[in-house]
Amino acid sequence: MMWNDIPAPEAHSRLTKALQILGSVTDPTITSVAEATGDPSRPWRDCQSLVTVAGSFNPLHWAHLELLACGVSTVSADAGAFILSPNTVDKMLPLGMDLADRAWTTQTTLDWAGMHDTRLARASLSGLLISHGLYVDQARALRHGCANLSEAGLWFVVGFDKIVQIFDPRYYTDRTTSLGTLFALAGFLVAPRDEATHADLANLLAAPQNLSYATRVRPIELPATLASVASTGIRARASFGTTLSDDVPPPVAAMIEARHCY
Repeated sequence: MMWNDIPAPEAHSRLTKALQILGSVTDPTITSVAEATGDPSRPWRDCQSLVTVAGSFNPLHWAHLELLACGVSTVSADAGAFILSPNTVDKMLPLGMDLADRAWTTQTTLDWAGMHDTRLARASLSGLLISHGLYVDQARALRHGCANLSEAGLWFVVGFDKIVQIFDPRYYTDRTTSLGTLFALAGFLVAPRDEATHADLANLLAAPQNLSYATRVRPIELPATLASVASTGIRARASFGTTLSDDVPPPVAAMIEARHCY
């Protein structure tokens, strides 16, 4: 099934309701954009290996898509997903694109990418909605929702700045237990960010306190032109009426043009 670039009112209403429910639950909970809008035909729950890119997608841009394609290709995953949470840490202000429209663009962009990027052509591609924003909670929800995932079959794609944050002891009361739980559930594929290189990642993983987790962290390539791309800059350019075809995939550009999001 191919979706239109803009959701019908009923689909938008269903997505809004699903996101509201997810925003209020206590236990980590997951559904897909397709399931939330009444299309349960997509087989994401049957995958054995899954690569995910989580974000606020305000808007979704080319770097997000490249990160997912690189990740799927690196580990030969049979599924890839964009993850959107109504409770993403530090990104809960309703600025720019409506949350339901952002959810919709995760699926329409993946449908488009599956036909235009050979790295994604054989993977099951889904926009997923998860109640919680923390990686460990998302990993629990994904493992519960995808019962066939292999022991090492779940991967989050992140930038170098995020993996530094994950290892930062200031975020934990019991770092060893917290990281042990997280890395037992999922691994991380790390892309360069700004000036950071693979050598910086290697040095981070070589630190004695990080060494035991190193096998669950792998580098991936990202074109230098995309290493500094951020949604903030795209929103600013859009507010000045700049054409965004170089910044976002066609389904996202169509959504922005139709909704005048920025």
